[in-house]
Amino acid sequence: MSFHIVATPAIDYVALPLPETHRMPNAYQLIYLSRLAEAASPACVAEIVRVARQRNLAFHINSLLVFDGWRFCQTLEGEYAVVCDLADRIRRDERHTGFRVLHQAESSAENLFGRSSLDYALSYDDSLGGLEAVRGPETLVLLSGLLPRLDREPARPDL
Repeated sequence: MSFHIVATPAIDYVALPLPETHRMPNAYQLIYLSRLAEAASPACVAEIVRVARQRNLAFHINSLLVFDGWRFCQTLEGEYAVVCDLADRIRRDERHTGFRVLHQAESSAENLFGRSSLDYALSYDDSLGGLEAVRGPETLVLLSGLLPRLDREPARPDL
């Protein structure tokens, strides 16, 4: 178990366990792009986020979900088997269509994009369109470059 030191007023230092989202054995990363199915409403995204936060926390997955009104780009970071199972579940989800894996690899760095079980960000332009034609490590570079332009929720360490 990993610990970090925290200063408290009454006691000089206390060792607290790191939040679950910081521990990722056999770190694996998968990034996909999909579209919102025609029969689905953009309002369903709130339910996707709510359920995914709980499920990802239980399965030690960190994630960033970017939505631009009709496209999803999501990073999944966690244990290999868990990430692959989740990607298959998303691929079968009727709210998604055109599911395509853009990048998948072992991850040497923890939490490259997701700061919690599920970070949510909005893209107000066609930034995700640039991901349509990329695959592999180029996806990491392009997605990293998009981060400053996204309307991203504040970090939520409790999730």
